[in-house]
Amino acid sequence: MNQLRLSALALLTGAISGAGAALVLGLIGVITRALWGDPLVEGLQRQIPLIWSLAVCGGIGLLLSQLHRAGDQTLLPELPETIAELLDPDHAPPRNNGRAILSAALAQIGGGSIGPEALMTRLAALLSQRIWRGRDHDLKLAATAGSLGLFGFPLLGGAVVQSDRHRDLIARWIPGVLGGGAGFAAFHGIDQASGGSLQRIPYSWPSNLGEDLGSFSSAAIAGVVGWGLGWLLLRWRSWLEPQQLLAHWRWWPALTGLLLGLTMHWLPLVPFAGEEQLRPLLEGVNRIEPSVLMISAIIKLLLLGLCLETGWRGGLFFPLFFIACAAGIGLNELSPGLGSLGSWCGGITGAIYLTVLRSPLLALILGLGLLQGHGATAVLVGMAVAWLITHRPQPGDAPPPGLQTPDSPECPEPQW
Repeated sequence: MNQLRLSALALLTGAISGAGAALVLGLIGVITRALWGDPLVEGLQRQIPLIWSLAVCGGIGLLLSQLHRAGDQTLLPELPETIAELLDPDHAPPRNNGRAILSAALAQIGGGSIGPEALMTRLAALLSQRIWRGRDHDLKLAATAGSLGLFGFPLLGGAVVQSDRHRDLIARWIPGVLGGGAGFAAFHGIDQASGGSLQRIPYSWPSNLGEDLGSFSSAAIAGVVGWGLGWLLLRWRSWLEPQQLLAHWRWWPALTGLLLGLTMHWLPLVPFAGEEQLRPLLEGVNRIEPSVLMISAIIKLLLLGLCLETGWRGGLFFPLFFIACAAGIGLNELSPGLGSLGSWCGGITGAIYLTVLRSPLLALILGLGLLQGHGATAVLVGMAVAWLITHRPQPGDAPPPGLQTPDSPECPEPQW
């Protein structure tokens, strides 16, 4: 009976938290579209007035500079930090959650190259703390996992919040995942967060051995490209983090906003998370030169790292997905006789997620879920390539010498 009660509480907590986060994301989406207009949000508008983009993005950057004056406690924690704080609340650093959530919402509205999942999971965790005031942190994890139901894959929440100390799947966070997914679906949270379904895009499968080899080859090459993009982001962030940019100069958010405004004028695919920009690209509605796509993907990746380190806080999932697909579309157009669009996008997606997130299960669920079955085999190939590169032996990593015994030929004779 007690286990049934906990399951019901987890289900209720996950559903309410997911629905609440969906409502907030929906409101952010409405404000964003009212401010920028649908064509710009979807990457279809060219040459937005430079004065307008600089004024809005720079103005929001100034607001973020003011909100973050109090220090790091005003920054929205990234998704791994939120999960770590839920697992070990006694050692969680103090947070000004009001300022953190407001600043993250402004970053979404202002066109930051960041995703919504960090804001979403933080909202879900705070809502669950309001609903469940006891010490059962598993229910807070249930709410956080439940909020990730917006991806359409309830297991995603489990892959993110898994912990050696939280293995009671049936009684705890799986009901929260399902409840959160139901809450998002009821409030159209899935469409709000993913830019709609990709099911209208026709599926393609190889019909002969030549196409099989072409798809496998393109997926393997895409895996190398995806690993390279992921490695670039990790190196970029590892260089930025020790700089402590906000601690040394409080106006970094404003400068980042001006950079976003500049890119919004000349490269409209760089700002925003990319969920609304992706479907027109994949459906062929938005025709862009391959070179522009590749440049946009790299600049978006660099701005993603800069945003996260200068107060424009958010998530990685959707920007990485867009970067992978933009690069995949560009490579597919540059090599039309090799593979398919699905094999290029799938290979890069699987590889970049595995490289950055360091979790094969999470990379697999994200790749298959966001591509909705397109390039499923390529996702696996890209992940395998990235895993092999990441775990390749490094120079100087010689195997340890074997244990020597008196019978070993290289063992010196004992001196009696």
